Amino acid sequence: MKNKNFLESVKCALRGVASGFLAERNLKIYSGIALVFLALNILTSSGFYDYIILLALTCAAFSAEYINTAIERLCDSFCSEIDKNVKFIKDVAAAAVCVSGVAFFGAEGAILISNLL
Repeated sequence: MKNKNFLESVKCALRGVASGFLAERNLKIYSGIALVFLALNILTSSGFYDYIILLALTCAAFSAEYINTAIERLCDSFCSEIDKNVKFIKDVAAAAVCVSGVAFFGAEGAILISNLL
């Protein structure tokens, strides 16, 4: 079913943000970590581009987690038993989250360390 207009699409997306956030523990954890990083950036007087990097990498980590959640739910709805292809799909989706998480922590760690030095 296709949305009728842009506003309806935005409503669906916001509903997805809320549903995913309420359902996934990792999104709550990433939110807490992002808030800690934001506070540390404020305390270390980060520059404008540091905040842009934090925002971009936080969005990337959240996007990967939302996509991973959707893939896991889709796989689980079609296959309730252990299947090697489903396992592969879910593992690769989780790897995307891991890669974005490494970028998130690595870049933010580098920013904070450079601000402290």
